[in-house]
Amino acid sequence: MTRTAWTLICLLVMALALPAMAQVTDGDIDRARREVNEMLAESQALGEEVQDAWARQFALEKEITDLTASVELARVKIAETEDKLEEVAVEMYMGSSTAASIQILFSSSDQSYGAGIEYLRNVTGADVDVINQLRSFRTELDRQTGRLTEASAEQELLAVELEEKAGELQVRLTEAQAVYDSLVAQKAVEDEARRRAEEEEARRRAAEEAARNATTTTLAAAPTTPGGESGATTTTLGETTTTTAPPPPPPATSGGACPVAGAVSFTDSWGDPRSGGRSHQGVDMIAARNTPLVAIFSGRIHRLTSGSLSGLAIWLRADNGDQFFYAHLESYADIIAGQSVSEGEVIGYNGSSGNAPALLPHLHFEYHPGGGSAVNPYPLVRSLCG
Repeated sequence: MTRTAWTLICLLVMALALPAMAQVTDGDIDRARREVNEMLAESQALGEEVQDAWARQFALEKEITDLTASVELARVKIAETEDKLEEVAVEMYMGSSTAASIQILFSSSDQSYGAGIEYLRNVTGADVDVINQLRSFRTELDRQTGRLTEASAEQELLAVELEEKAGELQVRLTEAQAVYDSLVAQKAVEDEARRRAEEEEARRRAAEEAARNATTTTLAAAPTTPGGESGATTTTLGETTTTTAPPPPPPATSGGACPVAGAVSFTDSWGDPRSGGRSHQGVDMIAARNTPLVAIFSGRIHRLTSGSLSGLAIWLRADNGDQFFYAHLESYADIIAGQSVSEGEVIGYNGSSGNAPALLPHLHFEYHPGGGSAVNPYPLVRSLCG
C-alpha cells in the first residue's frame, strides 16, 4: 500500500471521529479538498504522464490516419506509372525488341538502371522521367510503410502504458475522494441535526412568545393609568418586555467553486491534439467516477445536451453572462433546463460518456466569457481548485 493510501486512511479515521471532536464546517470541507489535493501532489507527475500519453495517443492516431492515406495514394501513383511503362514495353515488343531489353526497363537495380535508361533513350525514346518517377514513388512508399509500422507499434505500447497509469491514478483519486466524501457526509449529518435543533428552538420560542402575548393582551385590557395614557413598555409581574426587529441577514458572497467537488488531477491541456485532428478547447479534469460536479458560479442551467463526442453535457450560464460547458458526465443531478442553481450546487456526476475512454473518467470543462468563443479555463480552475 502506498504512503498516500496510508495517509488517506488515517485521515478517514480522523474524519469519522470528528463528531466527538468538533463540527464540520464549509471551511473544513474546502480545506479537506485542498489538503487531499496537496497529498495528491506526489501524484502530479503521474497525472501529467497520463495527460501527455493521452495527447500522444491522439497525435499518433492522426499520423497513422495520414500515413494510411499517403500509402494508398503512393500505391495508386505507382500503379498509374507502371501502366505507362507497360505501354512502353508493349511498344518495344511490337517493335521486335528483345525480352532482355524489357527486363532492363523494369530492373530496379542500380547496376542496370543507368544502362537501361541509356538504352531506352537511344533505342526506344521512352520518357525517362516516368521511370524516375516510379523509383521515387517506390522509395516514398517504402518510407511511409516503415513509419506506419513504427507508429502502429508505438500506439499499441502507448495504449498499454496509458491503461496502467490511468488505472493507478484512478486508485489514488478514489482513495482521496473517500476521505472527502466522508467529511461531506459528516457535515450533512451535522447540518440535519442542527436544522432540527433550530426548528425545535424556533417552536419553543414561538410557544413562549404566544404565552407572553396572551399575558400582555390580558393586562392591556385593564384600566389605564391616571391620565389615560398607556406606557411605552409592557410590564408583566415586574418585568419589562421590549420588542425589537431581527437583524438583517449577512450579504451573500460569491468567489466561485471548483467544478469538481473532490480530489482532481488536471494540467494545462489547452490546444493539445484530440481525435479527428481537433485541438483541445478546454481543460480535462480527471477524477474518480461519480465524483460530484458542481456549479462554478450561481446562474441557470442553459441547456442539457447529449452527443457522440461530448456525451451527457451541461451548459451553465452564470449570472454575469459567462457560460461554462461540462461534458462526459456519468449522469445528471436532479436538474432541468432553465433551472436556477447556486454556486457549489451539485449538477452532475463525473464519468466517461461520449468519446471519453472508460479507463479515464474526466470532466471536459470549457469557459466562454460572455457566451462567446472558448478561452483557456486552466487559470480559472487552478485558482478555484487549488
